Amino acid sequence: MSLTNDNNPRVEVTMIFAGYEDPMAAAVEWAQSIATSRRIDPRKNQVVFIRELRRAEPSLSLKSAVYLAQMTARAYRTEGNTDGTGIKSLLDTDRNIP
Repeated sequence: MSLTNDNNPRVEVTMIFAGYEDPMAAAVEWAQSIATSRRIDPRKNQVVFIRELRRAEPSLSLKSAVYLAQMTARAYRTEGNTDGTGIKSLLDTDRNIP
């Protein structure tokens, strides 16, 4: 049985992580752990990150791995600032700007 769904990668990801209360959140958390353990920045090394996701979970189709990589990159953008918008402001820095 194939878990792939050519029309909707979200469905495939949800099916793979169906055992969790929130499958998409679990999938992004899992993907973040892959990025961290392999020292990959999903925002900068997307191709490498997608390859590693598919190595770690062979049932991910390419389309679904790309989707999950994009979701993980968005999560990385919003973690780095205080308001969760993904936009780092001067108030988020520890440096004094002249």
